[in-house]
Amino acid sequence: MAASAPCPALDADWIEQKIIRAYVRLAMEPHDMDGCRVVTLVRHSSLEVRLMEVPSEGMAGMPTLWLELRSQMTGATIDSLGCYEFDEDELSAAVMFVQDATHRLPILH
Repeated sequence: MAASAPCPALDADWIEQKIIRAYVRLAMEPHDMDGCRVVTLVRHSSLEVRLMEVPSEGMAGMPTLWLELRSQMTGATIDSLGCYEFDEDELSAAVMFVQDATHRLPILH
């Protein structure tokens, strides 16, 4: 019997590619009323993991890229991770954040 394939949502390489594609897609997304751009990476029921780019004006020293675990029902951010440019260390931390969030989605829902 062949071994089952790993779940793509938990595979680090798959998540890394998903984050990189979302980062590229941000450039094509319209700004919302707050000047932010948002791309959803993973959605489970009323919870989602999304990548958000916030305007840098007035945010000196703060990351402009944020991964968020967010409730669509309440609009509340449950957890987040700020990044500056997705260098190797930040991309690794982002992958771990998404893996952890993916594990938490069914529990939190």
